[in-house]
This record gives sequence, structure tokens and C-alpha cells, in this order.
Amino acid sequence: MRTTAKAAGLVPAMEWRDLERADSVVVVSAPPAWSDARVEAWLDWAGEIEPKAPLGGGPARYAERIAKIGLSRGVFGDKADAAAFKDALLATMLSGIATPAGGQAGLDLLPEIVEFEFQSTVKDRLARRRGRILAAQAAARLDASLAQVADAVRRCSGDIRACMDVRKNPALARAARKARELGADDRTILDAIATADAPRVAPLEAVPEPELAMIASATRQSVAAGDEGASLAAQVGWETSALTLALSPNDAELLSRGVGVGAAIDASAFLDADGFDVERFTYVCHLWGTALELDRGEAPARLALAGVGDCLLSLGYAQTSVEGRDGAAALWALTVGAALSASAEAAAVLGQDPVFAQDKQGVLKTLAERRVRAAALRSALSTEAAAALATAHALARKHGLRSAAMVGPFEDAEATLRLGGSPVGAAGAQSPISVSQTADGFLLPTFSPAAFEALSTEGVDLDAARRHALGHGSLAESPAIDHVMLQARGFTAHEIEKAENALRDHHGLRDAFAPAVVGAGFLRDVLGASAEDVARRDFDTLAFADFSATEIAVAERHALGAGRLGDCDALNPELREAFQSVEAPTFADRLAMLAAVESFACRPSPVTIPVAFDSRPADAVRAQAAAARAGIRALRLQRAEAPADFKLDLPEEPAPEPTRAATPAREPVVTERVVEKIVERDRSRRRLPDRRKGYIQKAAVGGHKVYLHTGEYEDGELGELFIDMHKEGAAFRSLMNNFAIAVSLGLQHGVPLDEFVEAFVYTKFEPAGPVTGNDSIKSATSILDYVFRELGVSYLGRDDLANGDPGEFNADGLGAGKHLDDETLGDAEPDPVPASRFISKGFSRGATPDNLVFASFGRPRVEGADRPGNEGEMCPACGDLSLVRRGGMTVCDTCGAQSDRPGPVASS
Repeated sequence: MRTTAKAAGLVPAMEWRDLERADSVVVVSAPPAWSDARVEAWLDWAGEIEPKAPLGGGPARYAERIAKIGLSRGVFGDKADAAAFKDALLATMLSGIATPAGGQAGLDLLPEIVEFEFQSTVKDRLARRRGRILAAQAAARLDASLAQVADAVRRCSGDIRACMDVRKNPALARAARKARELGADDRTILDAIATADAPRVAPLEAVPEPELAMIASATRQSVAAGDEGASLAAQVGWETSALTLALSPNDAELLSRGVGVGAAIDASAFLDADGFDVERFTYVCHLWGTALELDRGEAPARLALAGVGDCLLSLGYAQTSVEGRDGAAALWALTVGAALSASAEAAAVLGQDPVFAQDKQGVLKTLAERRVRAAALRSALSTEAAAALATAHALARKHGLRSAAMVGPFEDAEATLRLGGSPVGAAGAQSPISVSQTADGFLLPTFSPAAFEALSTEGVDLDAARRHALGHGSLAESPAIDHVMLQARGFTAHEIEKAENALRDHHGLRDAFAPAVVGAGFLRDVLGASAEDVARRDFDTLAFADFSATEIAVAERHALGAGRLGDCDALNPELREAFQSVEAPTFADRLAMLAAVESFACRPSPVTIPVAFDSRPADAVRAQAAAARAGIRALRLQRAEAPADFKLDLPEEPAPEPTRAATPAREPVVTERVVEKIVERDRSRRRLPDRRKGYIQKAAVGGHKVYLHTGEYEDGELGELFIDMHKEGAAFRSLMNNFAIAVSLGLQHGVPLDEFVEAFVYTKFEPAGPVTGNDSIKSATSILDYVFRELGVSYLGRDDLANGDPGEFNADGLGAGKHLDDETLGDAEPDPVPASRFISKGFSRGATPDNLVFASFGRPRVEGADRPGNEGEMCPACGDLSLVRRGGMTVCDTCGAQSDRPGPVASS
């Protein structure tokens, strides 16, 4: 075989590129226009990287290996021919117009779906699969219930024999009943109880059977009609998503053999100012057809095209139009003719494939039919495609074929990345809105080459199209949210600049104004957001600044654009349709395009038909039939996974109606029940209002002044307290202040006040002794005892904590107090007390009238009643004749004032 002198393509100039790998930094040479991601894709394919070699040396090693195989097997006449082949193959890879691709494993081939053997085999394998799934689910639930049985024993404290007794351990009884309901027998439950202290051992997993992946064949008519066999195939696909259904026995045989090696050619790279370069494209397809025949060995090979949709878009054709489908079909027909010509030339030296020899006439007949259909295509390439197929037919008749099914569409993400983003497939096209890498390594949004070519050819206003699709890149002059409106809401130029710099990186206006971008401190201090709000992941800064969802959407459209060209008013209707077919193709349009391409392709590409997770098998049958009627050659049903939070909305079980039949009355049987009550408290902090109520109590404990300040919620519940003392050391005062802060935080986080009261009353430490200045507390064993007695009396109504006799100073501090009998009370009327004594005029901002009084407060005053203290001296504090001497002190029994001056001795 003599390689023609036609160049496969000019190798672009290379530049050094420093790329950071997982474990090192490598220096390779690559085209300047290529992105780092594209270069790294070639390095990943190369495996071993040669420093400073073009694309890591992988393409050169591949081309040299293929040339050596061809020279050793006699495909090339001499070393010069082999070298020319190697240089041409290497040029296609270094210029980025072609790349090797991976293979595909074969699948288990089953008979046709109309045969009884298929139905019985599938039903048996399907039943075993269901059994494995149900057994795994049941085992998991049962193992979890037995683990709860063991946990109930371990969590129990006390006598181990009682903890292991279901009659004495209620938690163990509940766990055992649940395990029994899930199918565990009592012996297994007993074993779980007995081995509760042993280390937990996970159950052994059953050896899984091979995955239910298979191929079945059927006639197109049976699948389109949805007969019994087709319904069974749809049910298998709906349940397993693992059945590939070929619509002819030959296609099923091809798919079952798998693929050893492959390659992809970028068709969009052959468009130039003069149109499509048919000669160069045919040469490259012939070149790679020969390379695959030399590389494949005994395994089949496949050749596919990439960027077919980009070719159509550059020419202004919509994939939904007849011209677009015929244009794609012509490209694939041209590829089939060139590749099969290369296969026939290889067969002249290496011998023809035995599979082709068995069905030579059928293959030749198919080629002749394709030539006739290609000539009838409404495309500028129809004549060249028919001529290429005619040449392949003549060579195949003369030499036979090494691969009768080499060309066919498939998808390969890695090959797509090596080709610069041109998708491999029937009519793959890049998104019209793409990204380009600058010399500094930044990625900027831009038009794809095909979109730019289409816009330029049609004379579209590029600036208008760019503003529509890519936006203005700034919020300046935005019709909804501009710089002036942001500054009016509190944003400064600094925050606006940071948000606009992050617009492109965050792909959204809300993300650009996130707390991590504009600053959490700014949101708290300027906009007034709380720390809890700023910490939330879904915090929306613009919504917090009172911008509506409509305003945000309009501003985002102005800054970032629509991200598409299919609805741009600057385009004519035909071009808009072309962009819409690329940006949002319908499933029916995709099927129509695939059917048009597969009418010329040698091997089918199973199309994945999506099925909703909540669909029925009947829905799968209809979707399968529709795909068969569209003309595709193979399909596979793919049922979507259920959402993670999916849950059936089951109605509540109705309560059984009481029976009206008279039943003899039975005495109730009293049984002992153990009731567990779990109370969960909210751990979030309940903050006090900025302007709050409270009171200040001045008192002295053992001669040490204490000022108690309280703060209350709107409902009067205590929320904070402060303890101020004088003439104490700095350390003691600091400890008391921080203790009050700790108690305040506890109250605001839901700790009940009575818990603090029970914890701190009756504590004993100095200072302690008589309490003056408090009408309820007369003595205390410590400062904390006094504080929490006062809070208990004032906020909890704990009159039992009040005392009135400082002479009885002991551990509990409780005195007998004073007593007025019922006769003394009589008809005495309490004195009215002004409300200003209890309501802060400053807190209410003067809203309380001055003439408001409380009609009843405290204990009544009784004139002339016989009580201790009437014969005493007048108290200088309150004016009552109740100043008596107790021990070495004089005490007023009315107000509790104390002094050291002598006074009258209290009568017994």
C-alpha cells in the first residue's frame, strides 16, 4: 500500500507548556491555542510522558507503532512509505483533527425475543435478581434490628441479669418485638442478647451473580406493535436498565462482539473559506481506517465522527431540518466509503474477514443500496458520498473487507476533550456559548468557533448577539439593579467591585453577592444581618437588601446574558432555529437525526431512552415502540433513580369502629407500666429585646452591699441578671460578674430558672449574715443564696424561700415571720399604692398616667391591732412603731431596717 503525498494537515507551531500534575510539574510542547485541559487529556491518554516532547510523546509512539506493524505485515512497500504514513498519522493528532479512542466490551447475546428460550431465560434471571435485591434489603433491616437488641442491653445500667431480661428491661422488650416483626426467630434474638458485649461482626455478603447485561434482537414490526415478546423486553429494561434491544439479528451480533480499538475524526476541522474540504477529509478517513485495521488484531474496530453538528451550524443548517439531517447523513456516508476502501485495500494484503466471507453478497448489496440513497440526499456532498461508496463497493467486490462494520456513531467523553470539545456522536455540536483560555490561564465566556462562523456568515450584529448571550459583564446601567440602587441600599463601591469581579467565576448574581465575597462583617455591621443568617448557606444578600426576585433576574440577564442564542432577536428565523436545535434539542429530533445517520453507518449505536422512575411497564412499552417506529437500530431503556427523599404518602390507618355488641363488664386489670418521657429543648438562643424591663434591688448581706439588676422578656420571663458589689476585691467582683453572665446565657438558651434556684440556694460562704434592704429576704448564707432566694420569690412565687427573722440565722435561714390572724384582718382595707412605684416611667416613655394606683398590694395595714412592736419606737426608715431590739441590734419588723443603736426590748 502506497501512502499518497496529500498532506493530512499542517502541524501547528508548538510552545512550551508547564503543567502541574498530581505529583509533579511537567514541561511539554503543545499548540498555543489549546487549553490546559485539552493538553492534559492527551497526557492522560499517553500514559508515560516524555518531557518537552509534543503532547508528552504519546502520539509519536502510537504512530510509530502502527507504522511498524504495517511494515512488518507487508501493508507498506518500504520504509519510506511507512515513514510517510507515520508522519501523516502524527500530523492529524498534533493538529487536533483526529484521536484514538477506547473500545467497548461485548455483552451477553440472547436469542430473539419471539423465542421461548429467550423468555424463559430472561424470566429466570429476572426472578433471581429480584430475589437478591429483596434478600439484601431484608437482611439489612434484620441486622439493624438485632443491633438495636444488643444496644438495649449495653445501654442498660444495673444488674446484668436484669438488663438481659425482657421482662425487666422495657427498651430490650421493644427491640425484641421489632426484630420478631421483621422475621427473626426467638432463638436468634436470644443469641443477640447473649452476645451483646461481644464485638459486632458484619454479616457476610452473598456472592453476587453477574450483572444482568445482555443483548436481544427483535424485528422492528414486533417492537413497534408492542407484542408479547416486546412487552417482556420492555419490562426487563424498565426494571433493570440493562437490556440492549437490537432491531435486527445482524446488529445484535455486531453489538455482542464488542470493540477492541477506535478512533474519532473532527469533521468541523475540514471547513474553510472555500467550503468543506472533501479531498482532505476523505484522505484522513482512509488514513485512520488503515491504522485501525493494523491496530485491531482479532477484535473489531470502529471509526466515528465528531463535530458533525458544528459543521451544520457553521453552514446555517438546523438539525431539525431536512437539509440538516441529509447533510449529516452525507458526511457519514462519505466516511463509510473512505474507511471501507481502506479496509478493502488492507484485505488485499492481510486477507478478508471470515465474517465477511460468510455474508459477502449481503454486505455488497447493502453497500449498493447505500450508494443509491446517498445520491438522493439533499446535500452538497451527496455526489461525493455516492462516489466514495461506489469505490468501496468495487474494492470490496475485488478484495473483500477486513472490517465490514467499522464506521458507526458512539460517545466518548475523553476523545471529545482531546478534540477540543467537539462532541463525538451522530451529530455532536459544542454549545454555542463556550469558554476560551487566555494567555494568563483565565477562562472567559465566548462564542464557539461554529457559532461565530454562523453569525459572521449571516451578517449578524455580533455586538448585539454578544450582549444578548454573554451580557454586559457589569451591573452598570442595569435596568433593575445598578450601582446607584446598590449604594442606596448600603453597598459601597468596594463591595460592588468585589461582586462584579466574581460575576463570571460564580455563574450567578446571587453567588457573586454571597457573604464569602462581599464580606460577612459588612452584612452584619452595615446591612444588619444576624450572625446566624450570614452563616446559612442559602443566605441571599440581594433578597435581604429588599431586591425582588424579578429585579434580581433582570439584573442577572443584563450582567451575564441569557447564555443562549436561540431566542436572540438579532438573528433571522432560520438561524434561530439552527441554534435552538443545538441548545435545546427535543428527544424526537435526536431520534430522527440518529435514524438518518444510522441508515448509512455500518454498526448501530444503542440510543438510551429515558423512563421516569414512577412510570409503569406499560409506559416503557410505549416509549420503546415509539423509538422503533422512528427508525433507530438499537435501544436501551434507562429508568431514572428515585429521589433520595422519595417517600410514599400513605394515608393514616382508620381507627376501628367500636363494636356495639353488649359485652359483660370486666374489672380493669391494673398492670404496671414504665413510661419514658423524652423532652428535647431548643438549643438556639432566645435573645432579649434591646429595650427591656426589669428591676434593681439594693441590699446588704452581712454588711456587704449587693446590687441585683434583672432584665426581662416581653412576657415578663427573666432573661438576664447582673450582680454588682462594692468594697470587694477585683477577683471576687470579676467572678461574680462572669457568673451572672453564665447564668444569663443559660436562661437565654432555655435553662429553667428553677433549676438555678434549686442549685444555688443554701450555699454557704462569706460574706453571709443578716440581709438589709430587702422586704422578703432577711438573712442569707451567702451572696448566691441571697440572689437566688430573691429571684425565686420575685419570679417563681417561691414564698417558702422568703424569711423574716434575722435572729434565726442558721443553715436554712428560714424564720417564722409575722402572723396576722383572721380576726385581726377583719374588714381592714389595704392602702392603695401608686403604680409609679412598680412601673418605670422611662421604660414606658411616659405612657403610664400619674394617677394610676394599685388598689391591693402587700399585707394590709391594721390600725390599733395588738401586735409586737406597737409599743416600740418609731422606725426612721418607714415611720412605723415597730423598731425593737433583737440581740445587739435594733430591727424594724415592718421594713426590716437594722441599726446598732439601742432600742426597746421586744416583749415576749
